[in-house]
Amino acid sequence: MRRVRKNLTSVFILLALSVLSLSAQEDSDIIDNVQEALKSSNSKELAKHLNERVIIRLDGKNRTEYSISQAEIVLKQFFQKHPADETDFIHQGNSPGGIIYAIGNYTSGNTSYRIALRAKKYKDSYKVYRLEFSKPK
Repeated sequence: MRRVRKNLTSVFILLALSVLSLSAQEDSDIIDNVQEALKSSNSKELAKHLNERVIIRLDGKNRTEYSISQAEIVLKQFFQKHPADETDFIHQGNSPGGIIYAIGNYTSGNTSYRIALRAKKYKDSYKVYRLEFSKPK
């Protein structure tokens, strides 16, 4: 009987670790996918990772909430004016409530932007609900 309990305990621990590992993988996947879309200035690819409603702030202007299709157009226009030369996230992590965040740099020509994004799980996958590009002060 003890052997059965010990085996069941081991199975449950392995299952819990697997679930945690998959969750951590999803966390990094959204950040990696967004970073690749930013590097290629690809608004269509980036839109795949946005929530149905997303808040975008560009170049220090007011934050505006967009649908995915509106956000894709706004981002496309931004990328046309400011195509990426370099994009990297220098800090990322998790906040209470299941929020994933990343902070980094986006460089286009002689202009640098600080990028900040926030994502959380909607239904079964992580989606970006806030994206900001701001010039350093």
